[in-house]
Amino acid sequence: MTTTFHMSREIADQPAMLEQHAEAWQARADQLRPRLAARKHVVLVGRGTSGNACTFATYLFATMHGRHPIEFRPWVAGVTTAGPSWDDAVVLAFSASGNSTDVSRAAAWLRDRGADVIGVTTAAEPGSHLGAICHELMHLEVGGERAVPATKSFCAQLFAAAALCGLPIVDAARDTAAAMRTILAAGDDDQGARLAGFLDSARQAAWIARGPALAGALDAALKLQEAAGLPALGASSAEFMHGPIGALSPADRVVIIGDNDDVGDSLVPVVASLLARGTPFVVVGPPGAIADGRIAVSLPVPMPEAEWARTAVVAMLGQRAALQLAIRRGLDPDAPPGLRKVTPTL
Repeated sequence: MTTTFHMSREIADQPAMLEQHAEAWQARADQLRPRLAARKHVVLVGRGTSGNACTFATYLFATMHGRHPIEFRPWVAGVTTAGPSWDDAVVLAFSASGNSTDVSRAAAWLRDRGADVIGVTTAAEPGSHLGAICHELMHLEVGGERAVPATKSFCAQLFAAAALCGLPIVDAARDTAAAMRTILAAGDDDQGARLAGFLDSARQAAWIARGPALAGALDAALKLQEAAGLPALGASSAEFMHGPIGALSPADRVVIIGDNDDVGDSLVPVVASLLARGTPFVVVGPPGAIADGRIAVSLPVPMPEAEWARTAVVAMLGQRAALQLAIRRGLDPDAPPGLRKVTPTL
């Protein structure tokens, strides 16, 4: 039974978490947004799943405000240099644990050069690495997360990012929770389990999306790597056509995310190329979504009305697929070999 795993329970916690905390996240973001508006640049810092939340935030800030945030590479903070001033920037440092060493060091490096630093974290204690560095914290307070693969903390980060960029999230959180509950009600035969069956024989997998949903695709690929040990990549449909598609064969599997109500012309070349290569694929999206009669959704999934919020549903499907695939392979998704909940990197 999947319920014996922490990862399963933490995935299932997400609908209630959204309903319980969205108003508090909105209120805290409303308090913090004037700090973002007071500086010219928004800088995003994160690694792993938190890095995928940064990718999501990049799309939302760019579409809402017309300026592309800077995704800061923590490696830069390890370079010994005085560096220029960053006093025209506000930093959003994403770390679920609050103890990611490279995120904390990058945040400190930017703070020391004049940046205003805000931490986005599930850590409740002020003594976390991030808590000791940031000028302000946005506590997500999602409760314990014991499985190594991040699930509900990623969902919380997505909604926090949306609120910080100025989107109203309370109604979207309710809609998303309802969509998630519909999926979870099917138990071990939900859409995530069907994706696990589709991916089970794959040599490698690819998740393809565009816009904010790319963050969900990136994280779904990460979850397959972590929990199920399956080589996987996440890419935008445009990036995919610039080379990665050349590595695919009939032994591989592709999940295409059509997260809007018109699947979109950008996916037509991807589908055509996959058909020519004989690579099996599935199109996931809202029921009935189609593009000019050429691409139809083959795995319908309930989605919230707000398109940005659909990324959370995509992420949950990736989590469920990774969980089910790990179980099929006799693996423990909670404790993958060689991985830890907090990754100490510099």
